[in-house]
Parts: sequence; C-alpha cells; structure tokens
Amino acid sequence: MAQYADIPGIAMQLSRGVVVASIQVDLDDDVLSRFRQDLLDRIHRTNPRGVILDVSGLETLDSEELAALRRIIVMTGLMGAESVLVGLQPGVVSALIEAGADVDGLKAAINLDAAFELLETEPEVDTETEPATMADVELEDGLFLDSEPTPEDER
Repeated sequence: MAQYADIPGIAMQLSRGVVVASIQVDLDDDVLSRFRQDLLDRIHRTNPRGVILDVSGLETLDSEELAALRRIIVMTGLMGAESVLVGLQPGVVSALIEAGADVDGLKAAINLDAAFELLETEPEVDTETEPATMADVELEDGLFLDSEPTPEDER
C-alpha cells in the first residue's frame, strides 16, 4: 500500500452485498492502478455478488479510461462479481459514442437504485408447485410418456 501513498484512493463501501465504488477523482494510470488493486482486494475479502462503479462525479471520460475500466470489469467478473456502471453523464456518453469507444457488453444504469435492481439475484423458485416430470409430457396423438397404452391407443 505504501506504493500508493501519494495517489488518491476511490471510496468503496459494501452495501446490500455489493461493493459500491464512487469514482470522484480524475482517472489517470496511477489512480486506475490503485483502484484496480484496492477493488480486487475488497472483492477477495468480502465476496460480493456485484460491483457498482459510480462514475457520476466524472465530467469527462475518454475511450482509454473507459477501456481501463472495462479491463477492471473483466477482472471483477473473473472473481465472480458482476459489474454495473452508473451515473454516466449525457455529455460523457455522447463523447464516448462519437469517439467510437467499445461499449458492447457493458451493463449500465441511470442511478444507484437501478444498478442494485440489475444486480438482484434470480427470483426464488416456487417450491410449492411440483416441477413437471417426463411422465407428464404429452407426445403426439394424445399419448403420454411412460403411460400404459389404453384401448383407444391400440386402434
């Protein structure tokens, strides 16, 4: 950690099983490097189900900075935490698209509530209803799998 003593850190907190990183400082290589290390360490320690990268404090974000954030997102995914970008300013989005930045596959949300919704776990399976069995599957001509032939079937 001593190597990052002069580099501003990015605030992170664990909320509802998700690491929320609030990026409020200009991104450069040193800040991104420290952030990557701090975030991966936090994921390793807390085993969150997701990561929210709040970039609402950034007035600019160029395609190189976005590419660095994408690499961090890939790393978090390899550690089992899905990531969502939140709070992209309209001007930032417009500039990134105009610059041809690679945004394919990125998950983004307009605000923190929407980001938490994106990261919600799958809905619980209704255990009161029994799943269909193969014996319940109807085949053509009204025959059921594993059923005994009826006199009507023999005709």
